[in-house]
Amino acid sequence: MSLWRILRGVTNPMKRGEITPQQYWLLRQLWREGPMSIGEIARSLGITQGSATSACQRLERAGMVRRERQAEDERVVLVELTEKGREQYEGWKRRRREVLSGLVSVLDEGEKRELSRLIERVLEAAEERVEEDRR
Repeated sequence: MSLWRILRGVTNPMKRGEITPQQYWLLRQLWREGPMSIGEIARSLGITQGSATSACQRLERAGMVRRERQAEDERVVLVELTEKGREQYEGWKRRRREVLSGLVSVLDEGEKRELSRLIERVLEAAEERVEEDRR
């Protein structure tokens, strides 16, 4: 069984039935970017504005996001994480880190440093790739 599959099974809120994939990615985007309009959310996630609105409404009912019509343009609805939404997302991240820490506890300090160095190298390459794709 792959490490990725183990981590996903234990830490992924979608795999555990806590939330839909679309809702998870929406929360993640808001956590990273801060408040966004429905249109911005739809574009960033590659979904329709109707799908973004529906997902936001479900998350609002769950108390994870707040939707607010803008006074200067009532057609624009701004969505932001609530404290509950932020805590929930950060809790998922914390759980993933805890599980990963437990898995790497079998390594000695030198092995941990080497693993960290290799992961940093891969992350740098991934960031470069994302930047290239944006151009």
